[in-house]
Amino acid sequence: MLALLAAAPLLGFARDAALVVARNSKVTAIQSAAFMKAFKSAPARLADGEEIVLVVKGLDAPETQIVGRKLLMQTPEGLNEAAARRTIIVVSSDEEVIRIVGNVPNAVGVVDVYSITGAIKVIKVDGKLPLEPGYLLRYN
Repeated sequence: MLALLAAAPLLGFARDAALVVARNSKVTAIQSAAFMKAFKSAPARLADGEEIVLVVKGLDAPETQIVGRKLLMQTPEGLNEAAARRTIIVVSSDEEVIRIVGNVPNAVGVVDVYSITGAIKVIKVDGKLPLEPGYLLRYN
């Protein structure tokens, strides 16, 4: 009972998905409009011509759904098509997302903020980091 009461304040807080890159990546931030535009075609390319790939934990994971809806402006069907075109790599856990992002050049991953480790770097979305007011990738 005491453990339940101690955890109760956390139940009402919003949670965030985080966009992450390899620890040694030069990328520190993205603009949502540029990211959305990059994934309109295959292969996904940023404005500078860099090819990128998005690594997600399951197409039905809350983190993936929030990124699909708010950042890529995609329906679940659109996410399936992007995965089929290989612009999205689907794995089974946040740990796999982190491992792939750390080893694949130009990979951007999506993880729950509670899965962030020192092996990756969180990047800003439209100038904001997870847990900051107005952060785009917030979900409940």
